Amino acid sequence: MSVDFFKAECQVLTKEKRFGLFDAEDTSPVQIKLVDEKSWNAIVINDNCVELIFTAIDNCVEMLRDDGEMDSRCDAMLIYNNTLLFIELKNKRDSWQSLGLSQIEATIKRMIVEHQVFYNGFAKRKAIVANAKYRFPCFQEVNLEQREYFMKNYKTRIQFEAEIIIKD
Repeated sequence: MSVDFFKAECQVLTKEKRFGLFDAEDTSPVQIKLVDEKSWNAIVINDNCVELIFTAIDNCVEMLRDDGEMDSRCDAMLIYNNTLLFIELKNKRDSWQSLGLSQIEATIKRMIVEHQVFYNGFAKRKAIVANAKYRFPCFQEVNLEQREYFMKNYKTRIQFEAEIIIKD
């Protein structure tokens, strides 16, 4: 079954200068929030008010495996200009970086299989694992091998920060 990464009901266009991404950690998709900063899992800073396409993926875009079960997938993606950001939001202390990367990787793999021209059409791609509670990753988990793996296999950079800065 084909994955529709472009479902209109999962997308929001925004030019907001500053907003948060909020994951209620239930069956609802990630959403953009303009208020209640304490609830934000990540902050997006868009100083130049670039038009962004926000797509909620987890709990909005179906990504089924061959056996009919839901596949692992990241929380959201942001698209602007020639940039594609895959975003996973975490709230736990242990192994959040590797778990987040594995969810992003599953999403990227599926996109490459089903929408390769779209994926390859971006000059910049980034995998962002954000954790507002534990802003700095554990050094033993952040390593050169992970970064090289994502760059070699997906031409995608890795970021472990809860602050996403939009550069046009």
